[in-house]
Parts: sequence; structure tokens; C-alpha cells
Amino acid sequence: MMGNRQAIVFWLTITVMVMFALPFVVAKFAPEHSGMALCMILFYIVNPIYSFILGLRCGRNVRRMWNLPFVSSIAFLAGTWLIFDIKEVWFVIYASVYMIIGVTAMGISKYLNNKKKNDATKHT
Repeated sequence: MMGNRQAIVFWLTITVMVMFALPFVVAKFAPEHSGMALCMILFYIVNPIYSFILGLRCGRNVRRMWNLPFVSSIAFLAGTWLIFDIKEVWFVIYASVYMIIGVTAMGISKYLNNKKKNDATKHT
């Protein structure tokens, strides 16, 4: 099992890949006619799912990993603004939604982990 520091570095690396590198690859290497469709897949499917998974993982250790959903949203915003060279306000809204998804998943995960621990202590 990974230590706390290794887990944080691992998830930061994955965050940079998903929120920064994937849009770069789509923008630079996808054919023009499919680039927009791939961006929509990223914005509406890949990024929300990743934010949820990241939030679930962060809920296991909120004390150490509470900031990763925020970092993920900022990485998305930085990536889209740098790669697409458009300072579009809607990207802020997307980033906010990803952050809300991540924080909500983190809260759910924390709640379920606490409930599981409490149930385990009641039965012993």
C-alpha cells in the first residue's frame, strides 16, 4: 500500500495527465472534424468521472488529501486556458462543477468510511 506522500504524488500525476495532458493531446493531435467531439467527451464524461473517483479516494484520508479536488479543478482551468488560448468564463463554471463533484464524492466517501468503522466497533 502506498504511503500518504506517494499517494498524493500519484494522484497529482494522474490529475495533470487527465486535466492538462488529455486536452493538449486532443487540441494538438485530433483531426479538426473530431476535435470538438473529443473535447465534449472530455468535458462531459472523462473529467466528471475522474473528479468523482478522485473525490472518493480523497475521502479515505481527508486530512492529507482534502486539497486534491481543488488542485484538479485548477489544473483543468489552467490547461484549458493555456491550451485553447481562450479565457472563456464557461471554463470557470466547468472547473467549479468538477470541484463540487470531487468535494461531494469526498464527503460521501468519508461518511461511508466513518459509518463502516462505527459499525465495526459496535459489533466487537
